[in-house]
Amino acid sequence: MSTNEDKLNIYEINSLLFQIISCMSESERRGLQSVLIDDPSDIENQKDLCLLISSISETERRELLKKLVIWYHSKSVELREYPRKPFSIPVEHTSNGVNFIYFIQNISNDGVFIQTDGNFHIGQQIIMKFSLHKIEKDITVSGKVVRVVSQGIAVKFDELIDSKSIDVQNSGF
Repeated sequence: MSTNEDKLNIYEINSLLFQIISCMSESERRGLQSVLIDDPSDIENQKDLCLLISSISETERRELLKKLVIWYHSKSVELREYPRKPFSIPVEHTSNGVNFIYFIQNISNDGVFIQTDGNFHIGQQIIMKFSLHKIEKDITVSGKVVRVVSQGIAVKFDELIDSKSIDVQNSGF
């Protein structure tokens, strides 16, 4: 069975490896270096993780990528104080007197990811309004844009919202 990592070319593999490594702490990078070094007395290679990765075969890089992807996903789940829930509902946002409707992709008590190609910037304060089937009134919440990617924006709410409000099973979805 083929995985996504098997379909990537070597440049994509290298790019993903270094993206994940950039999320590691210094001690995690040192741990990775120690795993990749064949000869622990080889001080020259201990200094440069890029050289170490460049010195291993493409097959070894693919295996390393698979392991680091698993590590990264387990790490990101552990770091979240409030777990995300998939949540596909429209959200309304008003800017300069114009109403825009986007779609929420996931939500937690402290934030939301919104699919949009709108023009947002990190630090931008926005107000959002959305409805849930089991709650009779709209939820209006303000927050700050904390991440902008090609698929959309991540917004951290200014105040936590009630977990019962976003319970997928209780909201009719």
